[in-house]
Amino acid sequence: MEHYFFDLHFGGEQVVDDEGVDHFDVGSAVYYGQQIADRIGRDADYRSLAVHIRTFEGSLLAVLTASAGRGLEQRALMGR
Repeated sequence: MEHYFFDLHFGGEQVVDDEGVDHFDVGSAVYYGQQIADRIGRDADYRSLAVHIRTFEGSLLAVLTASAGRGLEQRALMGR
């Protein structure tokens, strides 16, 4: 198991993950990070949200944004 950290970048703000989460492989960590981006993107301005995944050693593994579908979902909800 590898330990990964999921930092949130939103607008000019940053929330650093101090605890992290164990995952079996890189694919699992990236999938988890995408779930975070999509869930937060559902309730926020998805265009400015980015999830930065860091390894235990501190190197940047990936930068993820909310899926394009979240923007469509957000606009549909606002149009109600």
